[in-house]
Order: sequence, then structure tokens, then C-alpha cells
Amino acid sequence: MSTSKVKLCRDCRHAMPEPGSAWNLRCMHPSVNARDPYALSGAKPHGSDTISERSQNWTIRGRSPCGMRGALFEETTHSLPDDVADCGLGS
Repeated sequence: MSTSKVKLCRDCRHAMPEPGSAWNLRCMHPSVNARDPYALSGAKPHGSDTISERSQNWTIRGRSPCGMRGALFEETTHSLPDDVADCGLGS
């Protein structure tokens, strides 16, 4: 049996709430944003969509930097607002 912990974007130091959304997160990790044309071309830094990033395992561009495994996950010391962190996945 595996003892690995599930790596949630909301617990990663690279995640930030998407402006105007009560539940969607943006990934600000440089390796993720380096392959996202929308993150690279925006007038303001807004990161990459975490849902799209985590759902990619193999793409035309190659392996996703983080993917479903959460390969770039770094545990955070900050906490997200309650309306973002409490998305119904708690115990």
C-alpha cells in the first residue's frame, strides 16, 4: 500500500486564487508558465490554470511539468481564504 500524500494545488506555494473566481487557482511556477502561451503573453502575471496543468500527462509539447503527480509541488506556509480552501474535499 502506498503511503504517499495527495498533492493538492491549494496546498502548494505556487498556487494563487484566480481573480474573480471563488474556487479556481492559478499556478505561478516558472516551469509551468514557460510552456503556457497565455501565461507568457498576458499584460499582468496571472499564471497557468491549475486544472488544465494537472489534467495533462502527455501532450504534443511533451510531458507536463507538474501533471497529475504534482511533480513540482512545494508545501506552502500560507493559507488560502476559506471560500477557496473549503471546496468540499475535507473530511
